[in-house]
Amino acid sequence: MAQAEDVPETVVLDCGADADAAAGVDVPVGVRSVVHRVLGVVREWLAGERFAGSRLVVVTRGAVAVGSAGDVVQAPVWGLVRAALAENPGRFALADVDGGTDADVDVAVAAVVAGEPEVAVRDGAVLVPRLTRLPSPASQEVPALDAPGAVLVTGGTGGLGAVVARYLVAERGVRDLVLTSRRGPDAPGATELAEELTTLGARVEILACDVSDRDTVTRLVGSLASERGLLAVVHAAGVGDNGLVGALSPERVDAVLAPKADAAWWLHEATCELDLAAFVLFSSAGGLVLTAGQGNYAAANVFLDALAARRRAEGLPATSMAYGFWDVGAGLGQYLSEVDRRRMASQGLPVLSHEAGLELFAAGLDRGEATVVALRVDTAALRTRTDEVPALLRALTPT
Repeated sequence: MAQAEDVPETVVLDCGADADAAAGVDVPVGVRSVVHRVLGVVREWLAGERFAGSRLVVVTRGAVAVGSAGDVVQAPVWGLVRAALAENPGRFALADVDGGTDADVDVAVAAVVAGEPEVAVRDGAVLVPRLTRLPSPASQEVPALDAPGAVLVTGGTGGLGAVVARYLVAERGVRDLVLTSRRGPDAPGATELAEELTTLGARVEILACDVSDRDTVTRLVGSLASERGLLAVVHAAGVGDNGLVGALSPERVDAVLAPKADAAWWLHEATCELDLAAFVLFSSAGGLVLTAGQGNYAAANVFLDALAARRRAEGLPATSMAYGFWDVGAGLGQYLSEVDRRRMASQGLPVLSHEAGLELFAAGLDRGEATVVALRVDTAALRTRTDEVPALLRALTPT
């Protein structure tokens, strides 16, 4: 008579070996190596029956920025697995150990079993991530964007890039704008946008540019720096390709990483020797608390957050703005149905208005923080959620 197989309640996937294998290669290549491996394991985990009642704890090593910059290669794993957890409650967890030993992993797993889906272990102590409200006063790091030099906005001919371009000219005194997109001057509305910004007093140049290509970015930044000076960068380019983690393929992950994560890294490389006033990355709360159905997009955005932390640690300007859905008929927000809006409001995360989005952009730009989360939170709705409140929001819902 066959005996029932003893199936563990918790299984550990350690990404340490993947990170070691990715060392010494270009960062975007390393990111793909690690994310593809984890995606493959996650899909197998969801497709199989053996571990249907178990939890997979994905362990990274030094990926989370705690007191210092984290590893940008491993960091995107957190976005991908957060999506898997949001879609499959109780099936996944995340743990980060700083280099660490097996004892650190054991401590992390114990914390997961105790009810924390995301933990970091430092010197034997367990840390958990929580979003908190930033105090309102701005820092002393308000970037002067009305100085000579060009401000480069990727994805600048439409969507959030165009919204921000108008703000920079009308409210921050920017007088030299370079807007890029794949179609450049041929993009819908590009001509009208240029005319509007010119009327407001800015010199505007619109270029067709694939910012996911390293050589293209290097040439663009080099020409701007030498010919007119480069004052600031706002990286708003990106695409979405929503789908449940179990249905994602490496190709779908790569297609989303390229214009957002790869481009951000190439911009970082090309500008790290320049004296920029600001380096702004348009990230998304889709890497943090709105992850369901956005595993590839979440991974790309967590990369931006990690890159901002790395740049700050290196003494370079950087702010990653992790936005909730912004009601401007652009970006992923343009795909929201009325049902989506009601669902998000019932979850305590209502859509941002146009005005609120710009107010948060201004506040984030002036705070001097590596990452800010531009998100509306309805705490009353959070407390009445029937599903599990994401760990990152638990500090905002006191019992």
